Amino acid sequence: MQNNKKNVGNICILRTSSLGDICHMMPFIYTLRNEYPKAKITWIIGKNEADFLGKIDGIDFIIFDKSKTFKSYIAIIKKLKDIKYDVLFIMQVSLRANIVSLFVNSDVKLGYDLKRSSDLHSFFSNRKINSSPHMHVVDVFLSFLHFLNIKTSDFLYKWDIKERFSKEHLFKNFVGLQKKYFVLSPCSRSNNRNWLIERYATVADYITVNYGLQCVLSSSPSVKEKEFIEEVINHMNTAPLNLSGKTNLHEFLTLVKNSELLISPDSGPIHIATCVGKPVIGLYGVTNSVRAGPYNSKDLCVDKYNEALLKYKGINPHEAKWRFKNNNSNVMSLISVEEVIKKIDKYFTKRSID
Repeated sequence: MQNNKKNVGNICILRTSSLGDICHMMPFIYTLRNEYPKAKITWIIGKNEADFLGKIDGIDFIIFDKSKTFKSYIAIIKKLKDIKYDVLFIMQVSLRANIVSLFVNSDVKLGYDLKRSSDLHSFFSNRKINSSPHMHVVDVFLSFLHFLNIKTSDFLYKWDIKERFSKEHLFKNFVGLQKKYFVLSPCSRSNNRNWLIERYATVADYITVNYGLQCVLSSSPSVKEKEFIEEVINHMNTAPLNLSGKTNLHEFLTLVKNSELLISPDSGPIHIATCVGKPVIGLYGVTNSVRAGPYNSKDLCVDKYNEALLKYKGINPHEAKWRFKNNNSNVMSLISVEEVIKKIDKYFTKRSID
């Protein structure tokens, strides 16, 4: 252990959700484990999120099952009551995280700076990270490591989630899947983040006709999302493969990993794609790609966030809070087909050169 590092042997991390932010956590996790290989590292995490990540060497999970609420708090209390930590990283701003943090015995409870704090978060932490505007979530998570005197030059930008299913599994279980395809995941859990149906259809046809790739449509099992995808298909001239509601998260990860690229609004699938090293054409308006875009594909995003702030809220970007979401129903209509096609062409041009 280097002399300039803090002498800690027992570390607790509190971040239960969401799927996208769990993906954003991976560089933090791998850096911490690499820099403190002898420390006992415990991560309080949601049940579904832990299942998605699987086993991570050197990291112990304490599961918080959000579906059981009161029973989950009792279970957490029992698991934590006899443990003393050297530091607790409170990396989630929510009432749930605030409550859980009360049960963690640690003299140091490191939380967000005041500008990123809400839900009384600042009252539950006794140390704060430094404030710095216009940072991506990944970089904000990594900034927690400065408390342990870990240098920025030592950060590991590593996303490594083990596959549960093989490529062979995909082609065996999803009849009609072609060797060359791209994934269109058009739905977010927030309807306001979804692009327009006809525009999705136009872009999907464009890639199929001009680049010879099969369009594979994916979504959760939600009835609304499946109906949305049926509408996209009804507006298409080419024949896509509809896998909406047919893949679990582990199958989806393998599906994206073996694809050419992903197109999606701000949602969990974008960050799953980052974890498996796939390029993403992200569509942003409600949220900011600078803060929550696909970390390695930010140049491929179409981002109307700043324009929408002025148009629908009358405020400049620097006046908006870090987590501010512009939920005006017209925001995503600011993204044109031509802008998305320009990003598509940019990707394929660069790919052919590489």
